[in-house]
Amino acid sequence: MDDEQKIVDGLYDRLDAAISDTLAARDQVLSASDDPHARDVELSRLTRRLGELRAAERSLCFGRVDTAAGESLHIGRIGLRSADGDVVLVDWRADAARPFYAATPAFPMGLRRRRHLRLQGRGVVGVSDEILDGSALLPGDVVGDGPLVTALERARTGRMREAVSTLQAEQDAIVRSPHRGITVVDGGPGTGKTLVALHRAAYVLYAFPALAERGVLVYGPNRRFLDYISEVLPSLGENDVRLATLADLVVRAPTGGAAQADDLAPWVRGHQPRGVPLEVDTLVLPTTAVDAARRHATRNGLAHNPAREAFKEHVVDDLVNLLEQRTLETLTEMDDPALDQAVADDLRSLGLDTAPAAEPEFDWDAVREQLLDDPAVDRAIETVWPRLNAEAAVGGTADLALLDEARALIDGPPDEVYGHIVVDEAQELTELEWRMLMRRCPARSLTVVGDFAQAGSATTIRSWPEAVGDRFVHHTLTVNYRTTAEILDFATPLLARIAPDQKPSQSIRHGEPPRSIEVPAADLAAVARDLALDPGNGLVGIIAPPGLLEGALVVPAPDARGLEFDTVIVVDPAAIEAYRASGSRDLYVALTRATKRLFVVSPI
Repeated sequence: MDDEQKIVDGLYDRLDAAISDTLAARDQVLSASDDPHARDVELSRLTRRLGELRAAERSLCFGRVDTAAGESLHIGRIGLRSADGDVVLVDWRADAARPFYAATPAFPMGLRRRRHLRLQGRGVVGVSDEILDGSALLPGDVVGDGPLVTALERARTGRMREAVSTLQAEQDAIVRSPHRGITVVDGGPGTGKTLVALHRAAYVLYAFPALAERGVLVYGPNRRFLDYISEVLPSLGENDVRLATLADLVVRAPTGGAAQADDLAPWVRGHQPRGVPLEVDTLVLPTTAVDAARRHATRNGLAHNPAREAFKEHVVDDLVNLLEQRTLETLTEMDDPALDQAVADDLRSLGLDTAPAAEPEFDWDAVREQLLDDPAVDRAIETVWPRLNAEAAVGGTADLALLDEARALIDGPPDEVYGHIVVDEAQELTELEWRMLMRRCPARSLTVVGDFAQAGSATTIRSWPEAVGDRFVHHTLTVNYRTTAEILDFATPLLARIAPDQKPSQSIRHGEPPRSIEVPAADLAAVARDLALDPGNGLVGIIAPPGLLEGALVVPAPDARGLEFDTVIVVDPAAIEAYRASGSRDLYVALTRATKRLFVVSPI
């Protein structure tokens, strides 16, 4: 361990030097003013790097691999180089770090030993080795419990921790997948879907700069869930990832209005001209011209309001052509003295001041520009192609995804788009929510994680092709790291009822058998409170039907998805099942949140 401490001391020296160098570079850039844009770009890069370096302070180095040939690499949160430029610490996302996660005794990938380091502050407090090639132990080998066991036995804190040092092979293969399209990951409770999703976000930012330029969005079902996972990415040095719910992405501005999802597109099209003329004072465009202008404006799939502007430009072109034609007709019917007055009268009738540029030619470009800004033209177009408001279109509905759909049809795509989107608890999304997310990811680069056995009642989607289409790569996580075998066995009959085709995951841990307790209905709250106050139960979550109990420890059953506790107290399971259509799935979620012990308290 002393040898490792010396190496770790050297790594922290390099970290301190890198922080100092980055601060000095930032100060130098701040003093530069010759190119403000280049300065801002470089400042952004240096600030991001400074965040990565400072976040790496905790457990800077957590692993080491030694090949059979005697070569070794240390693995950590970031990459570091010596003063001479040699790599002294490999970023966990780099290809060189892959064997640390992927090697097994069956496929050692050229490794003799995988070493796990446990740090407290800047000190090495634990070393554990895995001998992968079957060779005999050597002096210096330390074989004991690995970090995964330590992490699983550690008490919960109410916040998810990163697992960069304990990612397992099936998880790591998904995290560092080279696939840039849609990756779907499913698996039962406790198989690490959320950890895979968050570490995948960090990997995308590292490995795919073109995607990272447009940012990464992590989309979750509710604010409680996002608060639970909020510390993971910053601990990996990633502060530029946005965590958002539906309400965060779609800001609502309520007003009265009309259409619903199925009727929305026809309702919008009904506000565009078909078979009607357009009158602007003395000028009249026939229905054929108006229809042609509409087809021209909508041919590239523009939304209603942007297409209206294209329609207006086409209409103005037609009006200018009509004026030119009228002028030519006047030329053949009138002598020169009367010509100026006739044309001037036409222009004045439209509120225009343009005079002939050189007789008999007129500055028609200037006429066009004036017509584009003419309120009379805009009022005439409003009669056949009115501007629409998305909020008015959907009325008082609380469906934010429907509002986003209306905005897309009326105003066009959202301004804020991302290079990659991670969707957690993906089984909860409705069809409109999927469409909302796809609009925000033009590259169609997504990591989607979920479990349809845990689906709530909001969505009608029951398969991944329904959600994301047919073009995706599919992975299933099979090993349960959170829930003990005894708790999984307790929940298995319910899983067989709600998802008979789904194979239960396999737990790697054993613990106490769940306890079922029956009490008078009036005593439910008191019994749950007494169990929760037992200091031996660690972090406790009381999962109950909505409205039954109140308190800081109480989680309404529909909101429990994605959370985990040392001890879970499920109150009145029958009432949880009866609360809503997906109540049986809500109960399954509740029964699989515990890492150590489960109490089920039912009324007699």
